[in-house]
Amino acid sequence: MSRSTLSSDAYATVRAILLDGERHAPGDKISVEALAQELGVSRSPLWAAISRLEAEGLVEVRPRQGVFMPAFRADEVRDIARAREALEGMVARLAAAQADEAQIAVMADSIDRQAQAIAAQDRAGYASANQHFHEALLAAAGSPTLSRLLHALYGQMMAMCGRRPFSFDQLARNRGEHVAVLDAIRQRDGDRADAMARQHVNSLVQALLAAGD
Repeated sequence: MSRSTLSSDAYATVRAILLDGERHAPGDKISVEALAQELGVSRSPLWAAISRLEAEGLVEVRPRQGVFMPAFRADEVRDIARAREALEGMVARLAAAQADEAQIAVMADSIDRQAQAIAAQDRAGYASANQHFHEALLAAAGSPTLSRLLHALYGQMMAMCGRRPFSFDQLARNRGEHVAVLDAIRQRDGDRADAMARQHVNSLVQALLAAGD
């Protein structure tokens, strides 16, 4: 395996481990040594991965202290949310202008799976369907730049907020907001799609902040 491939694999694996919310809560210290042993890699590619994650705002490297998950900070969550709101509004507007029927069908299917997961009280199933919806929305917008920027913001919010225990009522509200975004896209109403996407992000962030209190 080449050095560049090893570094890329370490980055992708460590990123997934840190953002899954199962091992590390916001503010936790990360054991670099334990990660190196678990992944079977030397410290060099692991520290290269950590440097990339630090640049993305997903970890904090503190001199003489170690590597930490970012702590929950309401003001920073709000700041990330403002950027996410603007970008997701733009994504929804683009999708309204150019999404094809196959892309709309993928989004509709993910919303159906969200409803099934809520009915079954399946949080993991809902999380998967929710991610699928947002990925499909990004694909419909057709902007690699917006996709890259939003993935970075998604990661920052996940790192800082962890897995918040949303009620199923909140998940149902989230799903209803997805329905509103998709309805506007189907009607080719860019203004409304933009507004509904912004409203969705605002509602989600308010729920995150309330869960963090």
